[in-house]
This record gives sequence, C-alpha cells and structure tokens, in this order.
Amino acid sequence: MTELSSRLERVRNFRAVVKEWGDRILFVRKIVPGGADKSYGIQVARLAGIPKPVIDRAKKILARLEQSDLRTDGPADNQRLSQANRTALRNLETPPQLDLFSLPT
Repeated sequence: MTELSSRLERVRNFRAVVKEWGDRILFVRKIVPGGADKSYGIQVARLAGIPKPVIDRAKKILARLEQSDLRTDGPADNQRLSQANRTALRNLETPPQLDLFSLPT
C-alpha cells in the first residue's frame, strides 16, 4: 500500500510514530508524513490481548517468511514464495485450534 503514493498523484502516506524496546512498542500519539518501514502487526496483536500461543505461532511463521526468498516477477501482487518455501511453511507444526474467546489458563 505504501507504494501507491508513488503511482497515484493524490495518495499520501502517513504513519504513527513508534518507540521500540526489543519486541515491545509504544505508539507516541504522533502522526507524521511517510510510510512505515516495517509492520507492527504482531506487537499490536499482543497489545490487543491476543493469547500468547497465537503470538508465538505468528512469530514462528514470520521468521520463516523472513528467511524465504521472495522473488519479484513484476508488480508487488505477483511476488511468490518459492515452491520449497511454501512446502516448508505448510510443514510447520500445527498447534491445536485455540479458542480466542476463552480466558488464558
């Protein structure tokens, strides 16, 4: 989405300023021009109260994705994981289904 500002004249990017400490974040309630240099989805999920096992699983998947070789064959929507990396992601151990509406034990 950040790339749209370079393609469409009337699109502008703004981002929230974030302070980071390790894998913890703090939104400082300031909006500035420009796109974000990374995603804070896992950290935001933790702030939203998503259970720790879900966060841990997301971190494992993210680590695998970051190790994989994304190839650019054209526009961003044409990026694809190599067949070997897709297979590796499918073979990650699948934990039991979590009930997101129950209290953590």
